[in-house]
Amino acid sequence: MTANPPKTQAASSLRTGLRIINAVLERETSGRTGFNVARLAQEMGIDPSKASRMTQELCDREFLERREDSTLRVAAGFHELARALNHGLLRGSRPVLRRLAIEHGAGARLSVRDGVLVRLLRAEAAAATEPWPVRVGLVTPCWCTGAGRALLLDHSGEEIAELLRGYELIGVGGPNAAHSAAEVAAANDRDRPGGMIAAHGEFEHGVTEYAVPVRDGQGRIFAALAVLGRHTDLKPREEAIRADLTASASSLGRLMEDTTA
Repeated sequence: MTANPPKTQAASSLRTGLRIINAVLERETSGRTGFNVARLAQEMGIDPSKASRMTQELCDREFLERREDSTLRVAAGFHELARALNHGLLRGSRPVLRRLAIEHGAGARLSVRDGVLVRLLRAEAAAATEPWPVRVGLVTPCWCTGAGRALLLDHSGEEIAELLRGYELIGVGGPNAAHSAAEVAAANDRDRPGGMIAAHGEFEHGVTEYAVPVRDGQGRIFAALAVLGRHTDLKPREEAIRADLTASASSLGRLMEDTTA
């Protein structure tokens, strides 16, 4: 039998992952005892080793988590992503991002966290050709990007250390990228009082990214709003960008509430 090409394998894994999440969610909302991996594999008709491997990956990405009795339930990462993928939010964010891009002559992005990664949901640029081309779905590290640090702004140093445990931070990002979980936490401690992440050269040399968290009605961070461009262009506008991003994030938070009410 001819092996599946990589794209086919990826699509198959994605479908299986979504089926697993859906099965766990349905079981949880039914009020019945949750699935453990063996029961889940039996219920779905998939190989136990494959079920074990995929549920572990989903747990690593914080879409699922294991209870003390080894049964599975959907985790915060799933709910955060589901809220951020609300179509009303994506549709409503376009004019906000477009205005930010034009006003500040830079790129404007809306992103969510996927484990240790930052996933881009929507982007707008001030010109037809942006120096840093992007695509929806682009993933970048959370520890060396403005959006990533904004998404971790409510995390304690201990929580950041746990999230990044086992990941090699050295050699990733720009000249000012953090090289340890402690450095990520320290950078967030520095930026938190101003309410905005200022990432100068953290992902790419000469590039500054300003980012703020977008919060829901309960104050929980579910997305990040960012403006990025050449450091020399944006640094003189830092305070104006701070005020604009803060107001824009608040409007997106209210939009999310309106579309999910």
